[in-house]
Amino acid sequence: MDESGRTAFRELIEARIAEWERNITNLGHRMAKAKDDPEAKGKVEALKAKLPILAEKAKETPQVSDEGWPDFKSEVDLMFEDMIWMQNYVMRRLGAS
Repeated sequence: MDESGRTAFRELIEARIAEWERNITNLGHRMAKAKDDPEAKGKVEALKAKLPILAEKAKETPQVSDEGWPDFKSEVDLMFEDMIWMQNYVMRRLGAS
């Protein structure tokens, strides 16, 4: 992959991290208003734990080899998909409370 593509992907990761920071903050506010739900709280903590990992992935982007790029990109994409699943799970839990 060319350098501009890697730069764009890195910027995308950084933008999505910022978006997730806001999403997690909003979930925290909603949880404060809802009944205590340890499962939902655990998912929110798991979401928070993924942010530094993704920030590290953003830093690694320029050094990934062309051969390793598909696996690297897939790993990052799967992390974001997992985060969407966790957010939806928490939202369902909070809606049920």
